[in-house]
Amino acid sequence: MSGASNLRARAVAFYLPQYHRIPENDRWWGDGFTDWVNVRKASPLFPGHYQPRVPLGQRYYDLTDKDTIRWQIGLAQSYGVYGFCHYHYWFDGVQLLQNPTDAFLSDRSLDFPFCLAWANATWSRRWDGDENADSILMQQTHRPDRQIWRRHLDYLIRAWTDPRAITIEGKPVFLVYSPQIIVELHNLLEYWREGAQEAGLPGLHLVAMRQHKLLDDRILSDFDAVTHFQPAMAMLMPKRSDGLLSTVSVERHLRALPPWLKNPLKKVQRMLPEATRFYDYDELWKRALAPDPGASVRPAYPGAFLDWDNTARYGKRARIVRGADPKKFSRWFRELVGSLSESTPEQRLIFVNAWNEWAEGSYLEPDERNGYGYLEAIRDSVINGRG
Repeated sequence: MSGASNLRARAVAFYLPQYHRIPENDRWWGDGFTDWVNVRKASPLFPGHYQPRVPLGQRYYDLTDKDTIRWQIGLAQSYGVYGFCHYHYWFDGVQLLQNPTDAFLSDRSLDFPFCLAWANATWSRRWDGDENADSILMQQTHRPDRQIWRRHLDYLIRAWTDPRAITIEGKPVFLVYSPQIIVELHNLLEYWREGAQEAGLPGLHLVAMRQHKLLDDRILSDFDAVTHFQPAMAMLMPKRSDGLLSTVSVERHLRALPPWLKNPLKKVQRMLPEATRFYDYDELWKRALAPDPGASVRPAYPGAFLDWDNTARYGKRARIVRGADPKKFSRWFRELVGSLSESTPEQRLIFVNAWNEWAEGSYLEPDERNGYGYLEAIRDSVINGRG
């Protein structure tokens, strides 16, 4: 827990390793593919739409370069980010995109707290877990095979026993993205808990991620805590796009306007892609800050998000949050940090989406429009005496 005592909260940012080449992506998407390919080719869908997103100084990095990882760690430390939560991809013994995490594990000079989040969904060409047989790239079956469980455990033990691992009461934190799809979930997690204890650990602190689907108590009973993956959780309720730019809302207001104003607005409305879903930034944050009905059952670590616009991945089927900026984020994040004041310092965990989700428009890394604005908001909220 080194470094946490001087912070008002431990902001842990999700860390995407999809910025280096792997043979599978070369085969599926074309030679040299990384997430930067989608980020660069994104096009605006309507006037004023901020696409493509451009890293500050056009720093389109490669995560096989340790100097890049050092830069990321130095930047995060400077602005009060406590650690990274690396996405971990394991498909019944096949591991993908592990190079940045492996580089991190093999070099103790990369001194920064971390945990892993098992992104345990099937990969498909739709990017969103659609399991149509024609679109599947890498199938996730969760076979209840103890030999597979053992190979997975052997890798995870390396991370869990690392002195940089983020812990609660000495137990390494491990997140599971979609626990509801795991065959024999209870047996798997018990097997891992026993393996962690055999390795000399006091146990595991397992965290279920609430995101696109709500989790029932039967699933949650196998976990020590939950976290809210935002803004996905906030988008769930109600299950519709906000009315800010919806056709119904626009039509209702247009009828009351004079022709000289109505006609230009109708032209703008026709330019909006019909399949795109829009959400209001402030409304999503209000939902994210609402009391969690499951909090009385187990710890619920809140989630935060910076922005959201996945046009780079989905094109006209994108979900776009309107009104995001560092100033608004600072206000909402400061309120979120304040809500944790009664928790112990170790339990003041906030999972931030994300450090580098450039293709989904949610990243702490500086860009050409906002510079270091989101990082400054983190710093001013979590470092004592600021915010």
